[in-house]
Amino acid sequence: MEPMTIITVSAPYGAGGSVVAPALAQRLGVPFLDRAISATVAAELDVSVEEAESGALHRGWLERMAFSMVPLTGDVGVTIPPLADEQELRQTTEQVLREASRGGAVVLGRAGAWALAGQPGVLRVRLYGPEDRRLVQAQRVEGVDAKTARTRMRQVDEARADYVRRLYGASVDAPDAYDLQVDSTTLPLDVVTEVIATAASGVS
Repeated sequence: MEPMTIITVSAPYGAGGSVVAPALAQRLGVPFLDRAISATVAAELDVSVEEAESGALHRGWLERMAFSMVPLTGDVGVTIPPLADEQELRQTTEQVLREASRGGAVVLGRAGAWALAGQPGVLRVRLYGPEDRRLVQAQRVEGVDAKTARTRMRQVDEARADYVRRLYGASVDAPDAYDLQVDSTTLPLDVVTEVIATAASGVS
């Protein structure tokens, strides 16, 4: 892989993004960027990490209460207070991502396919799979029961779709946003990692 190659990984709940992305970074010897991006953005904007992760800005208190249990990374109990400006959040996140991935990186989430769109050397990957197989995989990876996995799937998928829609006016499932799409519920996750690594070797 060229040292400047950046891989963005987008994945719905249960598709194995939290396993594949860090394994891919280790395999390629580049930084893995996930919550560290949100922490840096939060520091830049003087807001909480939860605010930086949500992208849910200008919410009234009733709407924020309804979203009070929506996680973006599988953690339950993330609150979503209001931010001042979604455009500022988007621009700051894009700047932080560009700087953090300058020497190559694997970026999980954070709408990386849009945040780094147009930048050379970026491979935009989408993991996917049918809901039933994602539920089974989530139970195996996280060690949770079917009811918990189903609840998290609904919350996480809605939150991630909402983040992309609010900041970029796009659908997280838009096929033209990605260079490579892999059904990560039909292949072992270590094989998925190798497939992406191989694809990344041809990125320029």
